[in-house]
Amino acid sequence: MLRRSTVEVLSGSERISGAGTGTVITEGQVVTNAHVVRGASLTVASWEGDRRPASVLKIDHSRDLALLSVQGLRAPASPLGDSNALRPGTPVVAVGNPLGFVGAVSSGIVHSLGVALPMGGRTGIYADLRLAPGNSGGPLADFNGQIVGINTMMISGGLALAIPSRTVQMFLRRSRSGASLGVVVRPISLDAKATGMMILELIPGGAAERASLLPGDVLIGANGTRFRTVEDLESLTEESVGAVVIVEFYRAGQRTRRRVALRLQRKPDLSAA
Repeated sequence: MLRRSTVEVLSGSERISGAGTGTVITEGQVVTNAHVVRGASLTVASWEGDRRPASVLKIDHSRDLALLSVQGLRAPASPLGDSNALRPGTPVVAVGNPLGFVGAVSSGIVHSLGVALPMGGRTGIYADLRLAPGNSGGPLADFNGQIVGINTMMISGGLALAIPSRTVQMFLRRSRSGASLGVVVRPISLDAKATGMMILELIPGGAAERASLLPGDVLIGANGTRFRTVEDLESLTEESVGAVVIVEFYRAGQRTRRRVALRLQRKPDLSAA
């Protein structure tokens, strides 16, 4: 079932071309990596060889995710599982099209879960299994066939890195009606256990600018909860449309904790560098 839900994503133009993998999550919709979606032309090919043109419904380069629309594709959908249930040592499998081998399967175990700098400080799944060019965008699944992540790259040390299914679900839910803090942030380490979100840019007219936050300020939490990853900040904006939140931060170059109240707006301006 998982192999039949895994598709090839072919992209290209006059100057660039490439091939990756996608995962059918519902009828007519495929999730893949944003870096797989290149060029002016997109085609999705099923396990059975059915080829259909595809278009991009939404894309998020900071999460490295894209959602494609593929009409009439004969391929079953596989369910998204809960990546939060993973633990080091959990057996997993990856399906993809590495180096042109369609539907190749590799198996291994979860090595760890934690902040992944290649993914903008978001949580990543590190797995001890082999990926190769062409695996990007394919499913990482547990032994029950539940998709717990979307494979994205190999990293130093030979580990595979996947985007957790919880992050994929957040991406799928997000729409242009979501709230926004109006900032571009980069995660930074404050100490061995704490992570902050440094403001790199303010969106003109955004909630952060109106609350007199400044580039260089470091966001550390909101409503009494500390931030650990960019997902924590994004969850706040997703769940607090139109609400007033109390944000804690450090002013640039200082270590005195400050608080400011701001109202989140209905604009999709939040991004991560």
